[in-house]
Amino acid sequence: MGHNTDRRFFLKGAAAAGFMGAAAFAQSNSNSSERERLRKEMLAGIEDDVKKALEMRANATEELPKPKNLRDGAMLDARFPVYYRTSVPEAIRLVTEYFAAYNDRDMAAVARTLHFPYATYEGTEPLVYRSAVEFLRNPPPSITESAKPDSQLRPGSYDILDNLQLQTFNPVNVGLELNYTRYRADGYRVGINQGIYAVTNNDGRWGIQLSSVIFTPTEYIGDKFNDAAEAFLRQGRTSMAAFGDHDYDLLTGLGWGAGQGNRRTSGKTASIAGAPGATSFFLSGWAGKPMEPYNSKGRKSRLSVAGFPDSAVINAAAANNDPISQYERGLTKSNIVTANKEPGWFFAMAGGEVGHYGYTKHLAESKVLHAGPEKAHTFGGYIRYTSDHVFISETRSLGIIVLDKRQGVWLNGGGFGQSMRRDRSNDQG
Repeated sequence: MGHNTDRRFFLKGAAAAGFMGAAAFAQSNSNSSERERLRKEMLAGIEDDVKKALEMRANATEELPKPKNLRDGAMLDARFPVYYRTSVPEAIRLVTEYFAAYNDRDMAAVARTLHFPYATYEGTEPLVYRSAVEFLRNPPPSITESAKPDSQLRPGSYDILDNLQLQTFNPVNVGLELNYTRYRADGYRVGINQGIYAVTNNDGRWGIQLSSVIFTPTEYIGDKFNDAAEAFLRQGRTSMAAFGDHDYDLLTGLGWGAGQGNRRTSGKTASIAGAPGATSFFLSGWAGKPMEPYNSKGRKSRLSVAGFPDSAVINAAAANNDPISQYERGLTKSNIVTANKEPGWFFAMAGGEVGHYGYTKHLAESKVLHAGPEKAHTFGGYIRYTSDHVFISETRSLGIIVLDKRQGVWLNGGGFGQSMRRDRSNDQG
């Protein structure tokens, strides 16, 4: 009796399981059909030049293996170990070696941790070194021991590491924060140096390509620079609100669209530029080649500068000259608004496989990491939503803002990299 009862319940359970499996299969097909319908609607909203870019990307080569559970049409995001397994350990190793090498007063060892051209913000404008020879001839003042009256690092001084923290990451670009305290030979605390460092994979080799430091004398430690913090948050919130309002004139005025990038200071600047970035993230996802932005073969540099006599030469080393990159340089003119004053392709595609894009919110965790009177290091980003407040994706970034004294306002100085933290297109349902 017990055996038959067990069998009866087993068969009943099996039937229920079969029903649930069928229901799940039907639901999966329903979700797939809905995504396909949504995709067709979105593709119908873009112009032929963007469709051509997607066709070109669909035939692109991907150097990194695609995770098996990365969904069709989605972007690679930070849930997948390929996003950090190699890049984060390499970056931490390099910045640690960099710090140890200059404390050993071994500038040749420091140079071996860098990519050239290399740029570093000691003040509000970057120093740019085209080669290791140029770097060794005149290293940055913050790490060069000298007895000269204007020296920042006197003989006998020493630095103690305070903090090494990960801020942004992807398979070929990592942004780290490094803070340390400087002491005089007699033990007097001189002050603190707070820095951010962009580590990149260029043609298979890892190196530091961009850095920035803010020195604060002991007597000024703890000073607040609320104007920098408020300017950073206000600028981010204003630009994100403009996207949600589809305010094309405001977006163009802020520097978005028309091939300009976001609004920057009028002085000299340096940034980690090009792929991987917000545009290549979702274009590659839409094309079914989400790993393509993280290719490194043939990339000699990822540094872009402005305001220097030889900026074009430096930037040429960072330029992707493959057919896709060359073609897509012209697409930025229509990403916000087309020539016919219609919504640009960003608005049609930014929702990914989740739904129609509605608006963007500045990341709640956005903050100024370190600040001085004229420069601040920033951690920021944004989250995209559909109009009915459904989460689409989250992007994070590391950069600097500087006080443009000519204009009397805080403006973007340089970008150190971006992370696609989460793309909900990769979630089930």
